[in-house]
Amino acid sequence: MDELFNFLFGTRTGVAVLFFAGVLIFAIVAFVLEKRTHKIYVDRGPRPDDEDGLF
Repeated sequence: MDELFNFLFGTRTGVAVLFFAGVLIFAIVAFVLEKRTHKIYVDRGPRPDDEDGLF
């Protein structure tokens, strides 16, 4: 374990691996949450009486 932590936090390559792994994890989480949100809130389009939006 000591070698793993030294690699991840002590070398430039290890820090890059941590960075890109974090970006990948956040991208996967965002994708899954977007799919769940899209399934819950279905886009029904604009309302027929809503032409300008203000009045």
